[in-house]
Amino acid sequence: MEIRNRLLALANRDEMAELEPHLERISLEVGDPLIDPNEPIRYIWFPETALASLVIVLEDGTTVESGAVGREGMVGIPILLGTDRTPMQTVTQVGGDALRIPSDVMKAMYERSGPMQHRLNRYVNTLFIVASQSAACNRRHQVEARLARWLLMSSDAIGSDEVGITQEYLAAMLGVRRAGVTEAALALQERGVIRYRRGSVTIVNRRELEDVACECYSIVRDEYEKMLS
Repeated sequence: MEIRNRLLALANRDEMAELEPHLERISLEVGDPLIDPNEPIRYIWFPETALASLVIVLEDGTTVESGAVGREGMVGIPILLGTDRTPMQTVTQVGGDALRIPSDVMKAMYERSGPMQHRLNRYVNTLFIVASQSAACNRRHQVEARLARWLLMSSDAIGSDEVGITQEYLAAMLGVRRAGVTEAALALQERGVIRYRRGSVTIVNRRELEDVACECYSIVRDEYEKMLS
């Protein structure tokens, strides 16, 4: 089986021989649930071309995005940390393929220690760094720079310069009003670095978009590359 998830692709031959019979490739649509709040986590997911969104659901039903996972990572971290459920929700934000494996199979391999446990521990540490960097970014940097950062990270996560995304989701991720997202996206389009249309953004000049993005993009990208090396 071809493995297009970068984290899972690091598994050695023996690990893959054990995991592969349990792996299933699933085609995901926007909105498909991967983890439901406070429900048992049945599968670990390894996105390949899909992008998963981690969502906090507030008491009044409002949802707040807390992060995204693409081909560099996995969905189902609570299983590794000793619990089978979480109050957070995870849904598909960009449709595409993902590999899934029963949680008990992945947990058994992780708990035996060895290279797999070491790699996944490094991934969990990277997630903490990324979440902290994103929190600082959302607090201090301008919307246009944050939008550029998020588009670059999402492009890296799905392996494509075209990111299917709605204004509502971008507003939630960046913590701004929809009008602010529209204004920032149109400004980037006028500079010729993206092509923006309803439900989709295409990066047309990556180098210049990196210049627009704040330093948080390079910090996060470098942390992922170190983890995946």
